[in-house]
Amino acid sequence: MFSLMSGADALPRGALETWRRIAVAVGLAVAVAVALAGCSSSAATPSAASMATVAAETATPTPVGTPTAAPTTGGAPTAGPTVAPTAAPTAPPAATARPTVEPTAPPAATAKLTPTPPPALAIGLCTGAQLSLSITSWVGDPGAGTVYAHVTATNASSASCSMRGTSEVQILSGSGTVIADSGPAAAKVSTSDPVYTVTPNGTVNTIAQWGNWCKSAPAQNLQVAMVEPFGLGRIVAPADGVAPVPTCYASGTAAVISSEAWQP
Repeated sequence: MFSLMSGADALPRGALETWRRIAVAVGLAVAVAVALAGCSSSAATPSAASMATVAAETATPTPVGTPTAAPTTGGAPTAGPTVAPTAAPTAPPAATARPTVEPTAPPAATAKLTPTPPPALAIGLCTGAQLSLSITSWVGDPGAGTVYAHVTATNASSASCSMRGTSEVQILSGSGTVIADSGPAAAKVSTSDPVYTVTPNGTVNTIAQWGNWCKSAPAQNLQVAMVEPFGLGRIVAPADGVAPVPTCYASGTAAVISSEAWQP
């Protein structure tokens, strides 16, 4: 045994420990056998070879070069830092579509209204706003087919103006309703018509003719109106007493009405 131990210095440390365990086991086995032999004579004495075998089976040598498992440290392993799950990126809200506003076209420039110049024949003529009209007399018999209203136009303005040509004449009932009319075509001016200047408070005259009245007699307080050419206005003469009413000489036909040209 000492020879084995003396050469053990050359063995690895793990092998040496194994042989030590074997030697201890063999010695223990021998001691047990001796003790058993002394206590019971009938017990069989185990042979040294069998005891050595038992000792060898008991001590299992650790293979040379087998790595030893690392000792386990106490306590549960420390968990690594918990990484919070990253939330999936939320898609940005869809952009609210802005209503398409059609550009408003700038307002068209307001065309300046250029007054239409009056005809050459209308230049300087008196307007209805400048004149006043009156009936100076009614001429005619109640039984005559035609009666005449003498009328006078007075310049009531502060500026001189001219009268020329003829005007449209109308006969009005006492309520102001037109009962006879010579028509717009009767208001006219021609180049051959003389021009009469009417100063402020100056006057011009004409005669209105009314005939062939085949309707019932109109209500009295008859009035006479004159409508000037070129849209220059209308003037009305108030009633002057009881007016004669012409008779009907052509039944079924319209009344005849006209006026003469203006003159001083």
